[in-house]
Amino acid sequence: MVRFPRGGKVKHPDEKVEIEVATMNLLREHTDIPIPEVKAWGVSSNNKLGIGPFIITSFVEGVNLGDVLQDHNDPDSRRMRPDISDANLETIYRQIVRFNLQISKLGFSHIGSLSATSQKGDDGCTAMIHARPMSWKMHETLNVGGVDVLGSLATTFSSVTDYFTQVADNDWQHLHEQLNSVDDEEDARQKYVYWSVFKALIPRFVTARYDKGPFKLVCDDFGPANMIVNNAQELRIVSVIDWEWSYAGPLQLFWSPPRWLLMQTPNTWSVSDERLEQYNRYLDIYLRILEEEEVVGCEEVFTDGRPSALMRQCRANGSMWFHHIIWEGFNGPTQVPFEQLRAAVPDFDDLIAAVPKQEVDAFVVTKMRDLEKYRRSLAQKKAWYQRLKEGR
Repeated sequence: MVRFPRGGKVKHPDEKVEIEVATMNLLREHTDIPIPEVKAWGVSSNNKLGIGPFIITSFVEGVNLGDVLQDHNDPDSRRMRPDISDANLETIYRQIVRFNLQISKLGFSHIGSLSATSQKGDDGCTAMIHARPMSWKMHETLNVGGVDVLGSLATTFSSVTDYFTQVADNDWQHLHEQLNSVDDEEDARQKYVYWSVFKALIPRFVTARYDKGPFKLVCDDFGPANMIVNNAQELRIVSVIDWEWSYAGPLQLFWSPPRWLLMQTPNTWSVSDERLEQYNRYLDIYLRILEEEEVVGCEEVFTDGRPSALMRQCRANGSMWFHHIIWEGFNGPTQVPFEQLRAAVPDFDDLIAAVPKQEVDAFVVTKMRDLEKYRRSLAQKKAWYQRLKEGR
């Protein structure tokens, strides 16, 4: 199978391909997770055909697990169909839990991405990290929002505090620089105070025990949509594909409740949506399986705490919702992650009240100017497009 980054959909395609290949090779070496073999790969500079970066992998026969699970009555939503049996969920979750337990054995001394030159570290880490973490959120902030928050190629992080602070600064930069990052005055006001509070909460939601590591391999694209099963009846996972957006990241992110349990991420749900209740029910199943599997041959790995205990703690103290905001871009105060985070923080409203009003007012004025500029530009582009269609 030959894969190319999609033009217009992927920024820094050479870097993306190199990270994905390095991640796949590392996992094939250190785990028995079914991952396609990389037969060949290249970046733009050494591609004689001029077709840009590419990956050639072995072909795996099967069906996409995401297609099996998707609600085909609502295909545009990428929502999980409601008639999946608990037995089938258990079959799927147990395999994924086993994959994650294997991945958790890999440790890194810094937060960042693997590269083609990554080698085993002298400090006992699985591999050296010397490139910036290219997360899905950072990439989409650039690709969709038009704001480059990726930073220097050589930027890595030695603490969770530094990384979370950078992510919050990226969100702050995105809010300020994307012309249409707000809908109206009230939206601008709410987003300013919520992002101010979010950054202030970082010290509370960093697990001090793991602030300096070890760091774990996080894949933002990991989930059923990138898994191949032998058939829709047995649901045996025969391949895990698309390891793009992988990086060494915080342990507390790695063992946070998965975002993909309903396939749709929580920032697409409405607050009163039944999906939140369904997600919690599926999480109960996932946690039970994790508790069962973590004691099978893995005693020596979890001296700092069992994964199920870490995940339950994330659920109990609300840090899972903080993590969802770290993971996902384009969040807003009315979406589930922020609503749930607000409910989990007793003094959230006090923190809102502490944001200086003059700062908020000044921001609102600036963003209303930005929004007007965006609307004028959009109207001009629409008029140009209409003239083009009419041949004028």
